[in-house]
Amino acid sequence: MKRLKAILLCALLSLSQNASADHLPEVVFEQHSAVMLVITPSTGAIVAANGAADQFYGYQAGELEKRFIQNINQLTPEQVANERANAATEGRNYFIFRHQLANGEIRTVSVHSAPFTDEHGKQQLLSVITDISEQRALQESLWHYQANLEQQVEIQTDAIQQASRMQLLLSFVVIVLLIGSLLILVRFFIKLKNAKRKADAQGARLSSIFDAIEGYLLFTSRAGTVLDANQQVFQDIEARGSIIGKALGEVFFSDVNWAEQPYGCSEHRLKVQDEWRFFTVDKQAVNNADKSLGDLYMLQDITAQLAIEREQRLASTVFATTSEGVLVSDKHNQIQMVNRAFTEITGFTQEQVLGQSPAILNSGHHGPAFFSQMYDTLSQRGHWEGEVWNRRKSGEVFPCWLQVSAVFDQQGEIEMHVALFNDITSRKHHEHMMWQQANFDTLTSLANRRNYREKFENALQKAKKDKSRLAVCFIDLDRFKAVNDTLGHHIGDLMLIEAARRLEECTRNSDTVARLGGDEFALLLPDVDSITKVEQIAAQILETLHEPYELEGHEVFASGSMGITFYPEDGDDTKVLLRNADNAMYKAKELGRNCFQFYTSAMHEHAKARSQLEGALHKALVNNEFHLAYQPILSRDDDKVGCEALLRWENKALGSVSPADFIPICEELGLIISIGEWVMYQACSQAKAWQQQCDKPFFITVNVSSTQFKRQSVVELVKKVLNQTGLEARYLTIEITETVLVDNSESILLQLKALRAMGVELAIDDFGTGYSSLSYLKRFPLSKLKIDREFVRDLPDDQDDHEMVKAIISMASNLNLKVVAEGVETDEQLWLLNELGCDYTQGYLHSKPLQAAAFESFLLEYTQVK
Repeated sequence: MKRLKAILLCALLSLSQNASADHLPEVVFEQHSAVMLVITPSTGAIVAANGAADQFYGYQAGELEKRFIQNINQLTPEQVANERANAATEGRNYFIFRHQLANGEIRTVSVHSAPFTDEHGKQQLLSVITDISEQRALQESLWHYQANLEQQVEIQTDAIQQASRMQLLLSFVVIVLLIGSLLILVRFFIKLKNAKRKADAQGARLSSIFDAIEGYLLFTSRAGTVLDANQQVFQDIEARGSIIGKALGEVFFSDVNWAEQPYGCSEHRLKVQDEWRFFTVDKQAVNNADKSLGDLYMLQDITAQLAIEREQRLASTVFATTSEGVLVSDKHNQIQMVNRAFTEITGFTQEQVLGQSPAILNSGHHGPAFFSQMYDTLSQRGHWEGEVWNRRKSGEVFPCWLQVSAVFDQQGEIEMHVALFNDITSRKHHEHMMWQQANFDTLTSLANRRNYREKFENALQKAKKDKSRLAVCFIDLDRFKAVNDTLGHHIGDLMLIEAARRLEECTRNSDTVARLGGDEFALLLPDVDSITKVEQIAAQILETLHEPYELEGHEVFASGSMGITFYPEDGDDTKVLLRNADNAMYKAKELGRNCFQFYTSAMHEHAKARSQLEGALHKALVNNEFHLAYQPILSRDDDKVGCEALLRWENKALGSVSPADFIPICEELGLIISIGEWVMYQACSQAKAWQQQCDKPFFITVNVSSTQFKRQSVVELVKKVLNQTGLEARYLTIEITETVLVDNSESILLQLKALRAMGVELAIDDFGTGYSSLSYLKRFPLSKLKIDREFVRDLPDDQDDHEMVKAIISMASNLNLKVVAEGVETDEQLWLLNELGCDYTQGYLHSKPLQAAAFESFLLEYTQVK
């Protein structure tokens, strides 16, 4: 039993010494059946007590930690000092004290103490307390009976020697004494047996504790022979029968010299179960008083611990040396740690960002929705990565690739975020360079063939969707090969660069200019309103390319041949259109170069016809080819009558040309300014003459182009014409189209307001179609609305048109605007419009547009009838 106690003591001492590194294992301490206290030696305060201590002293858990050992130990300080001196004299490693239990009972205990250092570096004592009250009482009884027995034997012996005559009496007395002693011995034997039973039970408990201790425990003789071991040794290494009596060197294969192994703790590499593992070997001497019982070895497997430490060192090294910036934030998104790369990339030191939010790097490139989506993904998936623009401490914004991972606790809540990022500025620059090289010509910086084809396909899809027109142009430099052969490739390259620059200057920002290779260039012109614009661009390009090239002292002349094709007229496929443009270019070369050619002859003829039309328009006004036609406008109440002046063109070569064909060209060429002035003067003069013949107020409506408002002062024109003709302003109505209002120019608005201030009426043509907006009625000073013939044509049968016209008339009435309905052709239409309250009607039911003499006859007839 003493040997087992010594083994247990040494095991506990081993644990306490090992606690300086790993601390006393809380589970071993708390669940140990031996009474244990942790005491601060300087004050005597009880720092910790295990469950066995609470049970032994009779206190509730945690109450002992509120007391001092001086409150429990009943010996005075002088008695304690004497006991310590006696233990030192006797060579004991324990002390015998008198401890008071919670109920006031006094127990005699043996106290084994060993110092250790806690996690705060503070010296503490681990004390193991054993109750020896019964043992001490039994020893005192034995001493008492032994003393009596020896005294009685001595007395009887003296009596026998002194008086032989008393032998019988003494023999009888001796027999009686012997019987009494026998009874005493029997009683002592019974008590000893009971004590042994208790000791065996306690030994069994100690053995269980011994076997329950993790790791390998081996008790050896001084010579190093194994005397005993815990169950873990027998399970993992060798059975009890074969291991007892072996030397440690035979049990554990290693380079350790067990005979010279010093006392204390050390680390060694041992082979266990055919596997090399790392252990801490803690060797302690086991003594009983002044006698050495052997040595106790405690071996703890630290292979996994070393691996973890190695991984931690590796992780720490990676964290410190990785080229990626690392940021760790807590669940409140406050920065807890950054690495050196973070500082190198952002310019912020760890001290500057600790406790801050990662928003300190926010560049402003990403809105709240971006970060909301990021954190939602983190919560759901635990990981997010993508490209983010951050800001350095210097204020510079840079792109980075960011990976954020969420670390969750046992409850599934986010405990921290770990973000890794690296600066991808150089990569983005490299990608841009690669993209530039893949999509642009290295010599001219124009789009290359691949880029042009991609843009062409996208533009074609858009044109199909929007139902718009696009043009494709192929351009080949004439005489380039001769320049290249005579002056060298360097001069040829300079010529190509200059030609590319000239092409870009002649095109719009929305157009694409590409170099397909050699001296071949291509244009992509989306959203082409008219062929005329393409002709203008083509003519400008050919003229620019034909200008001399000054190339490092050489004056070089060249020209270009251009082929043009259109979507959708010439095809709806990229291959077809490109082939058509190429064929048209070669057709231009065949026709003598320095010209452009359309793919289809019909389109080319149309372009020629337009050119002829433009030439004739320039002379039309001078040749008196224009005249006005007048269509009646009649009021519902017959109080007023008027007409709309309509421009007509008769040319000897072209015949009668529709206004829809020549007026847009007049606007493009700027001829509408002079023609518009002529129309205004003719209409006002005629209206003044008819007013003198008509007994009713007579007004005239004149159409004014948006180009006139933009390029001249219509206000000054009207003032001049009214002064010259004598027509009052209230009898003139200027009719404008929605394009005038869509422009939303402040200058146009001021002109319209000035006209209304003069008394001139303002009417908006074709209201309800195109870009019509109610905001016009609020912003612009209009006085009349003209309902487009599209809404009148199907009256009165079409219910939708009926409701639309009704709504327009009602709205205009509420806004104090007069309404003119165009395209009235039947009596039913007229009757319905009058019923709805339409102020004026205009259409073939009243009359077609008439020449001046015919209109005058209509006017006289109408006034006489009415």
